[in-house]
Amino acid sequence: MGKFLTGRRGAGVAAAGLLGLGLGVGLGFSGTAASAAPAPAAQTAAAAPASATASPSTEDHPKPAEARRLRRERRLAERVQHGEATVKTAKGFQVVAGQRGKVTAISATSISLASEDGYTATYVIDGDTRFRADGKPAKVTDIHQGATVTVRATVTGNTRTATAVADPKN
Repeated sequence: MGKFLTGRRGAGVAAAGLLGLGLGVGLGFSGTAASAAPAPAAQTAAAAPASATASPSTEDHPKPAEARRLRRERRLAERVQHGEATVKTAKGFQVVAGQRGKVTAISATSISLASEDGYTATYVIDGDTRFRADGKPAKVTDIHQGATVTVRATVTGNTRTATAVADPKN
């Protein structure tokens, strides 16, 4: 078991876990105005002529393979507790972090979490931090101590800045 999480395989497992955590948070934010995801066909149907819209049966449901992939990613996201990864961006490299856990402290400027395995971390909250509660956009005041949340953050030096805070969908 010890050799399973070493070398390339360990890096792959860690990357897959963070990807799952990121997608878990990202899926929770997919309906917000700040989201970069394109609007679903149902939202844009009013802007398009009736003859140009696709039938609901082809647009409303993902293909079976895509649906299976999304279910696998969601299941993985539900098991991830915390992690860090370095990702390549257009501006260079960025360290990103993710954590799922209970809120131990929260204020207008920071949130602290404790994961099930005992790992704790504090994240800075700024004007760019997005919040979701009960599947809807929220404010920092909607997140309470003792709640289970998922945090996605960027890491610069020793500072972890939360980009997204959401209660995981049950």
